[in-house]
Amino acid sequence: MKNKVLIITHGLFGVELKKSAEMIMGEQESVDALGLVPGQSVDDLREKAFEIVEKNDAEGVHTIIMCDLMGGSPSNVALACVGKADCDVLLGVSMPMLLEAIQAIDFDHEGSALAETALAAGQAGACLINRSTLKKND
Repeated sequence: MKNKVLIITHGLFGVELKKSAEMIMGEQESVDALGLVPGQSVDDLREKAFEIVEKNDAEGVHTIIMCDLMGGSPSNVALACVGKADCDVLLGVSMPMLLEAIQAIDFDHEGSALAETALAAGQAGACLINRSTLKKND
């Protein structure tokens, strides 16, 4: 199954995250990014998100929506998309999560397999490093 990624965040975090990923991996036509900016209505954001996921769905493409956090307007918009089209929602978007999805996006994945792989990469990419952890590794 073909997949695409839609990043939805507060402000331009997701837009800039996509740009940063493109610095590493080149242009990403399979990734869209939307940000809820001051003065923009949630209805406008929802309309744009619905347009993207419905277009993907019409093309037989599964959408993985990555959001910054649970409970905010971007995640509420993403969760509303689940009722509109074939998609998965991941919360806590990060560079490791996005890069893993991009690396594997062209491979056939059944169901939520790519979303699960990206989630695992996001979780593995979070770590605490300080003096005590460095001493443990000596």
